[in-house]
Parts: sequence; C-alpha cells; structure tokens
Amino acid sequence: MKTCKIIIPLAGLIAAAFLSNAQTATPVVYRYAFFTQVIPVNQYEGKRFKLSASLKVNGPDEQSAATIFAQVKLRNGKPGFRTNPAQTLGNYKEWKTITLTGKIDSDASVIELGGYTKEKGEFLFDSFELQVEQTPDKWRSIVIPNGDFEQGGMQSWISGTTAMPLQFDGVSYDSERTHPFAGKSSLKLVARYINYGSNADNGNYATVNGIKLYYETYGEGKPLVLLHGNGGSIANQSARISFFKSKYKVIAIDSRAQGKSGDDGKELTYDLMADDINQLLEQIHIDSAYFWGQSDGGIIALEMGMRYPKKVKKLAAWGANIQADSSAFTPGIYKSIAVEAKSSDPRKRKLNTLMLNYPHLSFSALSAIKVPALVMAGDRDAISPEHTLKIYQSLPKGQLFIMPGATHSGAYEKPNLFNQVLQDFLNQP
Repeated sequence: MKTCKIIIPLAGLIAAAFLSNAQTATPVVYRYAFFTQVIPVNQYEGKRFKLSASLKVNGPDEQSAATIFAQVKLRNGKPGFRTNPAQTLGNYKEWKTITLTGKIDSDASVIELGGYTKEKGEFLFDSFELQVEQTPDKWRSIVIPNGDFEQGGMQSWISGTTAMPLQFDGVSYDSERTHPFAGKSSLKLVARYINYGSNADNGNYATVNGIKLYYETYGEGKPLVLLHGNGGSIANQSARISFFKSKYKVIAIDSRAQGKSGDDGKELTYDLMADDINQLLEQIHIDSAYFWGQSDGGIIALEMGMRYPKKVKKLAAWGANIQADSSAFTPGIYKSIAVEAKSSDPRKRKLNTLMLNYPHLSFSALSAIKVPALVMAGDRDAISPEHTLKIYQSLPKGQLFIMPGATHSGAYEKPNLFNQVLQDFLNQP
C-alpha cells in the first residue's frame, strides 16, 4: 500500500537566503554564534545607556572575530534601538574592553544584550556591565545576572547560532579559569566549523568515465549518498551532512562539471551522471546505499534505482522530474530554462541545456524501481504537483511527502522538518 505523508511544518530557528534557479538553490552562508540575556528596562524609557564588556579572540585567521551587542525591544514586540555589531566586530588578540552607547526608546520593554562571534575559534568574554543615565553624567548600574561569569559557564544566559547552512561542528560554552580578565572566571565560547565542499580532511577524487569526480565522506554505518541540484555542490548539502553523519556513512558527491568535479566536454546527460556515481561506488567498495537527491540529484537517484538496482537500498528524491517539457514544470519555468540555455556563459549554457533536453523517461519505466522510494516536493515547487504526483503513483513502493509552505528549495528552507521526514523514511523496515 502506498503511503502519503502530510506534516505540519515545525517552527524554524534558522533563516536562509537563496538565489533562484529552476534546479538548485545556492545558500548564503552565515557563520555566527551568540549568547544573550534579556533585562527589563521599561522604567528607564528615554534614558541613555552604556553597555561594556571585555573580550579576547584566539582564532586560526583574521576571519575569527567577536563583539558585544544590545537591542531594545518595545512593548508591542517590535525592535527599538539597536547597536551595529559590524562597527565593533574585531580580531582582538589581547583582552579588549568595548563600550556601546545608545538610548532606551519610549515604550521600551526590555534590552537584549550579549556576545557575538564570527567564524571558528576560541572566544573569551568577561565583565558585562550595563549602566543607565539617571541625571546628566550620573549613571546607575543595572544588574546583569552572572554578567561576570563567576557563577560559572552560561548560567542566566541563553545561546544560539545563525550558521546557515549547518556548517558548524559544534559551539560549546564553558568557564575559563586559567587567564580570566577579572575575578576567577571568564566565559569561553569555542566554535568549530567544517568547510563542507572543500574539506581536505574528508575529501577525495576518483577517476570515473575520464574525469575526476570529487566526493567527501563523513561518519560510519550504512552508506547514505547525497546528490545536489543543478549548479550546486557538496556545500549545498551541509545541513544534511551535519545531521546525518552521526547516523550513517555519508557520501556527498559533486556531480560532473559542478563543484570540484571535472568536465571532459561531453554532453551532460543524467544517464552519464548516474554511471559516474555507480563507478565511484564500485571504486570505494560500496555494494549498496541509501540515496537522497535534490532536483537533478533526485533525477540521478531515480536513474540509479532503474539502471543499477543492486546499488540502491532506498531512495528519496526532492523536486525531480522525469520528462523535459513544460508539463513537468510550473508555468514559466521551462521557458526560463530555454532562455538560460542560450546564455553567453558556457557553464550556465551547459547546465541549462541539460535541463532543457533531459530526462526522457516514461512513467511506466519507474516500475523497475522495486525499493522503497520517497517522492518529495514543496507545495510551491518548480516541478508541477501533477508531475510529482504521477511519479509517486508510478512507483511500486512509493511514498509521498509534500512540504507545506516550501519551494523547490524546501530541504534548505526547513532543514529540521526535512531531516525529520527523511530520517523517518530511512528508519522504516
């Protein structure tokens, strides 16, 4: 019996920006960590304030930086005065005391304050102090619970990250008692990031079909192959690698002519790209694997299920089409692909020509896929809902998941919900 999943979206904590493309989404990567605390200030409306703290940065390069920030929030929930972290964000090799000034808005409720770090490294913070001007040049200190971190670690503070996609290997918070700025303890924030898609520790090349195919492997266990969309790379898979590497042996691959993989000038077809994947798995001695692909990657996953069935345990495909014509796409998409296929940019022309001319599979051919296959799409996808539904209906062991409020890039837009659904599918007997 076929299964159709309808899931209400979960609240998202991380936001992303994407460039539109019919077959892929290029993430804008933000790699910041922060910790924060909220202090009531409604009794100080209209008063000036000063926020100061000391910090120190120990990072691998000049990209590692830190600062402090403050933002007033009004009673109606809207933001009031806020500082600009970019003005004080710096790579401070020695202890540096930073002071921010501002004005508490009328109708203010609270002031949110804290520390803010960029990229990876070890960051130290100490001696947070908030003062409000009572009369001209007369300042009153407002208590910041554990503002000196003498109570240890993150007590009274909350933490988070704006890393997107999930390119971080972890952010930890602890007490630093060896060389504190003042007292017996400072806060130590350690941020570790992985440069998915260009990670020398986990990356390798295999020679397949006359080209160098780049791939990265993470974790142990059952193999899970991740395949990106048209024009993308392993970097697009960061959120999935970060989540699944503790559960599977994740094999993320740059398709030919994309990412760090080579191109021998041959016409791009999905048959050829699926053969690349099969040859790679042969070389690294993977007998069979789970597959997930987005868009072009989803097409390749379906091709693998039809052409190399012994290699596929299960497959999941997001936003895949099996025919190259306007019926497979929502209105206007196929026409825009045809325009881009005439681009003066050789790479753009080649990748869009692939989408314009391929694939040409029949729905009946999908009956060759005997393994469980999860068809995934957004309810605002570039692929038409009718086409997606027909793919699902043509699969002997098909399952269907339509993500509410999502586009062709739903796996990137709602990574927590996506990971939950894919994990559930892979866990099924």
